[in-house]
Amino acid sequence: MMDAWLGRDWNEVKIEVERSGKPYAFQITRPHGKMEAWGSIRVVRVREFDDRLDIVLAHEKFSLRQP
Repeated sequence: MMDAWLGRDWNEVKIEVERSGKPYAFQITRPHGKMEAWGSIRVVRVREFDDRLDIVLAHEKFSLRQP
């Protein structure tokens, strides 16, 4: 089930995660340097433990910051 979440929009996956009833934590990764993230937030990694889920999210688009 968790593999099916990869690449999907977080707003859709969050509903399924909450329905599972298992506690979860998420982190949104951000690009370093002169890159700016934008667009919808997607699931990039899910780790399941006995007592919780750890989810890593990222914006789907990146661009150079304008000065």
